[in-house]
Amino acid sequence: MAGSALRRLMAEYKQLTLNPPEGIIAGPINEENFFEWEALITGPEGTCFEGGVFPAKLIFPADYPLSPPKMQFTCEMFHPNIYADGRVCISILHAPGDDPMGYESSAEEVVTCNKAWKNFTFDLVSMLAEPNDESGAKCRCRKNVGGKTGEEFNKIAERIVGEEH
Repeated sequence: MAGSALRRLMAEYKQLTLNPPEGIIAGPINEENFFEWEALITGPEGTCFEGGVFPAKLIFPADYPLSPPKMQFTCEMFHPNIYADGRVCISILHAPGDDPMGYESSAEEVVTCNKAWKNFTFDLVSMLAEPNDESGAKCRCRKNVGGKTGEEFNKIAERIVGEEH
């Protein structure tokens, strides 16, 4: 199965280099291992993340695209859909089946293989722009800002963006 996953990842990388999506640059860390990628995600305009560039890593399983990759920011992030260790909690990165957090049904989850990279990028940028406060990672943000939202969240996010420059 790893052979077909490798072929798929090589084809996706070729497409990314020929037609890069807006808002993300991604590719293998080195060409010896196509299962570990690094990415740079730009903060969406008009949000508290605007102006930031956020590094992340993607780890693809041997049965990709049947199972989604794991994604983790490698910089500080403060967001209801991102755990304290940087792991991303978004439906397109959930394994097929029911959501362990009980938020989404299996019908709502879509693994990356069913989406073009442009759609994946759109979903990721949308997550930054419009947090899902019903996410499994949400309690981290509520804990850190004392259950408050809005201005305090924006201040923390803007501080992180400032540190990234």
